[in-house]
Amino acid sequence: MAVYIDPETTLALPFSSTSSLPPAPLPNPKFVFINESKVIHCVGNALRTFQALSGTSASGDDFIFAETGRGISTFAYSLKTKRLAYSSRRLQPEINIKTYPPSSDSSMPGTDVTITDGTELEYVDMAFSRDGTMLAALGGVCDFKLIIWEVKNSEATKVITLDLPCACKKVEFDPSNPDYVACLAEDGSKVLVYKTVKILGKYESDLSTATLPSAETISSITWGFEGFILIGSSTGEITFFSSKMGENGMKLPAGSASPVVSVILSLTHYIVCHEDTSTFWYPKGEDSFPSSTIVQKAKLGVEGELAISFQNALDFARCVLITSKNALHEVQMEVDEPAAEEPEPTADGAPPMIQFEDGPNDFEPEIIDYDPIHAFHSGPVTSIASLVLGGKVPFPTIVTASTDGLVKIWKDDATRQQLGEFVIKNESAVTSMLAFAGYPCFAVGCADGTVRILHVTGRGSIDSNGDLKITVIYAEKFADAAVTSIAFADGKLAVAAGSLNAGLIISCEPSKPIAPLATFKGSSESPIAALLWQPSSHLLIGSEDGTLSCVDASSVTPAPVAEQLHTEWSCKMAGVKNLLSLAESSKIGNGRFFYAVNVGTKGVECYAVPDGMFTEADPVISPVNLAESGAKGAVCLAASPSGGMLVSGGGGGSLTVYKVGDGTSTTTSSLASHVGPILSVCFSASSSMVYSSGSDGSVFVSKLVNASSYDPKASSGDFDFKVEEVPANLEVADGASYLDKTLASLKARQESESKIAKNEALEGIKSLSNRLKGMLEANAAAPDLEKMSRDEFVVDLSGRDNTIQLNEAAASETREKIKKEDMRKDMLASRIRQECWDGMQTHACSVNALQLDSIKVQNFPVRKTPANTQRKLDLIKHLRLTEIAEMQKSGDKFSTCWSNLTNEVPAGIRWMVNAGLLKATTSAEEIAAQLKTLANPDDDEAEKAPEEVEDEEDPIPLDLTMSSPLPAFLYHPLAIRTDAQRKTQITLLKELVRLICEDFNKYFEKLKAAKEDTLGVLEAKNDRIKEILAELKSNETYFQPTLDDSEVVDSVLILTPDELTTSVYESKASREARLKREEEARIAAENNKGDDLPTRALNDMMNGTLEVKKETISEDSLVREEWMDEIPFEQISEEQRKALDEYNNKLKAIAEALEKQRKALELELKKLRSEVAEVVKAFDDKVQVAYELRSAVHVTIHTQELYCHRLGMSIMQREDCITAMMETEEKVRGLTVQKDLVTAQCNAFTEKKEAEEATYLEKVADLQSREKNFRKEIQEPAAATMDQDTVKMLMALYKSKSKGGEDGELGSGTTSYSENRRSGGMSGSRQSVGRRPSIGRRSSMSRRKSHSSRNRRSFNSTDDGANLGPLQAAMREAQKMASQGLWTSPKDPFLASDDARAKALQYAEVQLAEYTPLNIDDMPEAFGRITDQVWAKLNEMRQVRAEKENEVQVQSVKLKEAVKQMDRSREQVLAVEKNIESLHVSFDLLVEQDALDKKNIEVLTTFKQGQDEVDQGAVATSYNDAILIPLSIIEETNAAIRALGDDKVKVLNNTLNFRKRINYMNWEHEYLEQQAKDMDEHYTDMQLLRVSKQVKQVISGAKTESDRAKMERAEMHLSKLHSTHKIKVTKMNKENAKIARAIKDRIEENEKLDAQLKDLEGNVGIRETIYKSRVEAAGGGQDPSTRKMKRVTMRRKLVDLARAQTDEIEFLRMELDRLRQKTFPSFANAARERFENQPDEMEEFY
Repeated sequence: MAVYIDPETTLALPFSSTSSLPPAPLPNPKFVFINESKVIHCVGNALRTFQALSGTSASGDDFIFAETGRGISTFAYSLKTKRLAYSSRRLQPEINIKTYPPSSDSSMPGTDVTITDGTELEYVDMAFSRDGTMLAALGGVCDFKLIIWEVKNSEATKVITLDLPCACKKVEFDPSNPDYVACLAEDGSKVLVYKTVKILGKYESDLSTATLPSAETISSITWGFEGFILIGSSTGEITFFSSKMGENGMKLPAGSASPVVSVILSLTHYIVCHEDTSTFWYPKGEDSFPSSTIVQKAKLGVEGELAISFQNALDFARCVLITSKNALHEVQMEVDEPAAEEPEPTADGAPPMIQFEDGPNDFEPEIIDYDPIHAFHSGPVTSIASLVLGGKVPFPTIVTASTDGLVKIWKDDATRQQLGEFVIKNESAVTSMLAFAGYPCFAVGCADGTVRILHVTGRGSIDSNGDLKITVIYAEKFADAAVTSIAFADGKLAVAAGSLNAGLIISCEPSKPIAPLATFKGSSESPIAALLWQPSSHLLIGSEDGTLSCVDASSVTPAPVAEQLHTEWSCKMAGVKNLLSLAESSKIGNGRFFYAVNVGTKGVECYAVPDGMFTEADPVISPVNLAESGAKGAVCLAASPSGGMLVSGGGGGSLTVYKVGDGTSTTTSSLASHVGPILSVCFSASSSMVYSSGSDGSVFVSKLVNASSYDPKASSGDFDFKVEEVPANLEVADGASYLDKTLASLKARQESESKIAKNEALEGIKSLSNRLKGMLEANAAAPDLEKMSRDEFVVDLSGRDNTIQLNEAAASETREKIKKEDMRKDMLASRIRQECWDGMQTHACSVNALQLDSIKVQNFPVRKTPANTQRKLDLIKHLRLTEIAEMQKSGDKFSTCWSNLTNEVPAGIRWMVNAGLLKATTSAEEIAAQLKTLANPDDDEAEKAPEEVEDEEDPIPLDLTMSSPLPAFLYHPLAIRTDAQRKTQITLLKELVRLICEDFNKYFEKLKAAKEDTLGVLEAKNDRIKEILAELKSNETYFQPTLDDSEVVDSVLILTPDELTTSVYESKASREARLKREEEARIAAENNKGDDLPTRALNDMMNGTLEVKKETISEDSLVREEWMDEIPFEQISEEQRKALDEYNNKLKAIAEALEKQRKALELELKKLRSEVAEVVKAFDDKVQVAYELRSAVHVTIHTQELYCHRLGMSIMQREDCITAMMETEEKVRGLTVQKDLVTAQCNAFTEKKEAEEATYLEKVADLQSREKNFRKEIQEPAAATMDQDTVKMLMALYKSKSKGGEDGELGSGTTSYSENRRSGGMSGSRQSVGRRPSIGRRSSMSRRKSHSSRNRRSFNSTDDGANLGPLQAAMREAQKMASQGLWTSPKDPFLASDDARAKALQYAEVQLAEYTPLNIDDMPEAFGRITDQVWAKLNEMRQVRAEKENEVQVQSVKLKEAVKQMDRSREQVLAVEKNIESLHVSFDLLVEQDALDKKNIEVLTTFKQGQDEVDQGAVATSYNDAILIPLSIIEETNAAIRALGDDKVKVLNNTLNFRKRINYMNWEHEYLEQQAKDMDEHYTDMQLLRVSKQVKQVISGAKTESDRAKMERAEMHLSKLHSTHKIKVTKMNKENAKIARAIKDRIEENEKLDAQLKDLEGNVGIRETIYKSRVEAAGGGQDPSTRKMKRVTMRRKLVDLARAQTDEIEFLRMELDRLRQKTFPSFANAARERFENQPDEMEEFY
């Protein structure tokens, strides 16, 4: 039987966006539960279902593959109808809907549905409604559509197609109402909520849009209760959007600042998952909204791990999270409440809640960490290998390596359990991997060029699934690029690794150290694509360009420096464009044939291994067999361990299996499992499974059905001892690679060898040179007839000529290229010069100060005025002259504006630009004077009255001409009212700015000329200074000013040698000619030196110099004779003595003259330096003045430009306003037409509704009239008049239903005969006709009661299910759901909305009555006396009644539809009217804005900082609501405020003094009252101390009438005292409040004093420490323990003595009282209390 591929499972969860490499599309992160534990999601080219929850039995995975091979774009699943909808990626994609999993239940729909009419490219997302009857899908890039279908058993009807305003990425139905559907925009800017309404059989939609603040984007949407959408933002907050109201509601603060991924709703909580995997539980309130209290928090991922998707299981007890590292986490939805230390309830009995408003609460719930139940690589798996470990039996495993730098080992059985993991250093991506056949080792090549050999051993018994230990036994960085291929030689025990076009062979013999053997290179410069070992220890090297080479490694031995192997042979593989992989069967054709895949061939080619005996120069080998693969060919290849099969991974994602023969291969099966190219494939150890990993991030495990079994061999333990030998942390050190080091050593060796060879060659060349020279000398000495020409000595004349020709061609080409480049540069330079230099009237230039480095004055560059601009200016001047003439004729002869336009401000204002003191001028000096006047407002010039200023203003002459000053043409700022005047003003202001620049430039030219003159003066003085310094022989420096390049106008056009990047090419002949000319010129100059005509004339006239010869005084003019130094003074003669004296006198005179001359020169030098300083300072002062003038002019220019911009912006605002008004009017006209149409439609619907209502009422009236005439009509066929009881029974039968249905009111829409014949009816026995409906209702109620009781039990059950496992609990839940007829868990929060919707649908459904004739034999005996004619008449009337009731029901539906249409049309009319009204409001605002713009005047003002009272903004200050107030009003107001303030201060001082006197009098009065009260009480006590007769009566208890009267009076007095007491209590409470505030102040003061006390105690402690240290240093002091003991003893003695004295005093006092009481009553206790508690202490003084 043929072998074919059957996909079994996948290892990866490719949900992360990083798990995709081009050209594969990004993975779809969507996953959906289809039952209690199974999940369906996209993987590769298929949909996969697998067991996702823990505790469930792992049944086989199911796959649904796409037909196109490009993957499934999206899918949706309906839990209620058990239907799966999915769409493949393709043009004009289809949507396939099928029942999944297939069910044998006849009630479930089983017919597959295919939808073809949809989007053009692909579907982005789709979703079923909760009831499964509606399907919504989002179109992709091309159309941006939302399409909704109604899905029935065997068909799908398109409901509506909506064009979306933007691209969307998610669609979701409202679980409680499928009429609402929400779409999330792709950029997260908005949520589109559509409401679909069916009118006249056609669906229409309403749109509402939800947005967040501009700083936030929407990251997720979830439908909540009551039509609210939970919108998760990028900042972690959740906003509730009402789909019915179309507005945002409450906002749930962020528990985390990370974006919200998903929100899950349960019956009791809202569970929010953020992108950083933090999850928060919020309790659900009674109003279905969450509380802001976080009751539980979970952190599900590690640092840096991101949440991709978060879903709840169907039991609503667990959630599943998928992260960016492709890890699956399981979370319990229920919150574990703490059992102990329950919080005390609040005053109202409610549990305490910790709330927060603006951010997370301070309450930190316990953070629960969950370990993932499934984890895989976070990047694509680049390599897969099969590894067999040793044990009692062979233990097969699968090794996967990924770009995330992880290596994982999986158990090769149905469980696919992860056994071990290894992390590559620096998480470097793994690019290649290979397992050692027969050994528990594998080699890993990384992107950083590192090769590692890993050894795998078990911790404990491998057979018992113990963890594996992965150890690095060798690591070497052999290249700087990625390791692209690895091969293992079983016979030689060596590993070959390739990177770029070089490779390394590593010896792996167990008995020897693992070390490099040799290096090799491919025979092509193309990178190495694959390596393949031969049984003869020859290594085949396949390069990407199809070159196959071979190196011999059989005799290589380890050496300190690895040997570089030479290539034995090389050839080209025919037709190979880009070689990708090589493979060889270990059993069939081993060493004779190999297999290859490349880009140019769509299949696997079989080649014979060459023997290297090629006869041609460029040998080419051709394939002997070709086995076809997928449409895009194969990109990777692997051979089975059994040797009988090959498997290839295609570029389009197809997996192909081949049967291997001797020199042949045959395609047996193919499966399109991946989307995009497959990166790696391998067989399992038993050759029964195929593992494949694709660029889409998926890893498929496919079973080979009908494949022959193969028993893998156990691995050898020869490498186990090496694990103990290697260091604990064996890793690669950073630095140069092994190849670089080897190449460096080889290079050094080759350099030494080449140096020796070079020297030998030089010796040979030298010998040849000597021989040639000898021959040339011999030729020169030969006779003329025997001499040879020089050309005859050249042997290769043709080579010489060819070289010369080639050089000339190259030179010509280079010369032409340089000419073209020069022409291009010349053209660019000419254009730049024309635009930036020739087009300027005034070029940029600057004048620098001589000594002030920071002062530099620049001119204003001015462009030449174009002819059209000048013509436009002239036309404006002509128009302005005409306008001014009209103005002067109608009003003031000296005015330039219309009358009464500038009367709002006085003429001499100083704060308005281009008016008053700031009038427009073209003079730079006048501008500086204006700014100076503003800066010094206290000057006399500024204090002039407005009348004086007005008189001083230059009046506009009557005879204005085109040559008049430009300011005369300008408008007054307040006179600009129209856009034409604004445009004219802008043009004139631009010309004004140009004239200002030109005026300043004139001043600048004067300054520039002044600097040139100054430099000339300084140059002359410097020449003299230089001469003086030369005469003084001094090296002092002096000031030498120079011109900067920026001060020379045309310096930018001068090319300096420093700017030259290249030099002019000079040939050898040209250079020799130039040197010859220079030499001739030099010789001519030497020969003519002093003999030319000018020199001879100068010698004749002034002895060769232009300067006047000065007589110099020098000691060299005196000649000291030799005898003056040789003969001693005593021996000289008289004449010699006189000569010596004369010589000394002359020498002294010369010295004095020289000193005098030096002083004169120094004085002159000092004078020259001071003059230079004065000249420099004078010029720098001019520059300073010019600098300030330029600053003033610059401010004015910017002010005028700002004024132009303001005028232009005013024009644009008005134009925008007019355009907006026109657009608004156009919209209003369009909406008016629409309103007329909608109104006409509404009127038509209203008429239709009225007609349907009239028909309905007519039919209801007809039915009621028949019921009224029943007695009359039933009597007609009777032979005799029937009694009332019989008529009543017949009336009951006439009104009864056909089959036990319930009675109802007419016209309610639900009154009909029941369709359900099983719910009741008449039995065969003659029973009472009135009992059947009650029986039916009772049975129905009992069913509902039992159903609700079951629901209550399911929700509130507290049985022993807590001890069950997850699987048993899920089974029990499924049994409950099946027994209750539920399709979802009772914990589903939307279950109540399902019941409500079912009732609403049942209410809206039209139930037509079915007529069934009554059989008299089935009636009770009481009906026996009724005749057959009456009974027939009864059945006839009942039939007519049923028909009429059906007509009423149908008409009722029509009436409801008509009402719905009318309401819908009215809503449309109201919406259009609302839009028109809003447009009218907008139009009115625009009209107001236009009117304001017409009145608005753009005026620039200038104020001092203290005169601007507007609150300054952070960036820009808005003056929209500001007004200008004259300064005089402010000054007057301030003066009035100051006067009132002085008066208020006086009044407050008087009030303060008066209040002091009042307080003193109150205190004195209270003090006297207290004294009087104290005296009364004192004398009362004194009287009571003496016992009188009256007192004795009181003591004895004798009562008299006077006592009763006194008691009554006392009671009256007591009542008065009570009222007085209440008044006092009120007063005292007020005083207590005052005292409390005083106490609070005292407490604050005490706290401050405590702080000071602490500081003092600290200081005291420090000083005590210092004192103790000093005492201890001095050797004195007392033992601290002794001092402490003395203090304790002394304190104890004092305490005991005080207690003893206190006890003695108390005893004596008690004894004294006892003695007194023996004789007469004593009031000592009362007196004691009175004296102990003084009145002023009992009542606080106030």
